[in-house]
Amino acid sequence: MSEQNFPPPAPLPASAPMPPTFPITFDDIEASARRALDRLQSTTEAISGIRAEHSDPDELVTVVVSGTGELLDLRISDDAMRKTPEALASLIVQTAGAGAGAAFGSLGDQIRAFTESSDSDPGPLGAIRRGEETD
Repeated sequence: MSEQNFPPPAPLPASAPMPPTFPITFDDIEASARRALDRLQSTTEAISGIRAEHSDPDELVTVVVSGTGELLDLRISDDAMRKTPEALASLIVQTAGAGAGAAFGSLGDQIRAFTESSDSDPGPLGAIRRGEETD
């Protein structure tokens, strides 16, 4: 059999190839991840602490609602017990709905603050996009 020169041998470089340099280091990524985790933990704690207390205009029914809409407390005055069952049920539902609305408003404020803090710290990739040094 004859000697084949196919495929041709690859040319050897004059020096060993070096890995490319990256403008982002692992330390940059780790620091960014830690900041993001800290923001997320702070926001989670703030959300879990949301409590909205709301009473109807006559203060017959008072509710406390969490940031996730959970009814945590329901207080019914003695005067409210004089209402018909249907009227009392309606008052409780209306008051709980208004309390949940207030709690969700607080939840929205926390999410907005988290989003704004995340936007202000886009991490090392954001610095590269802006052309800044990461160290």
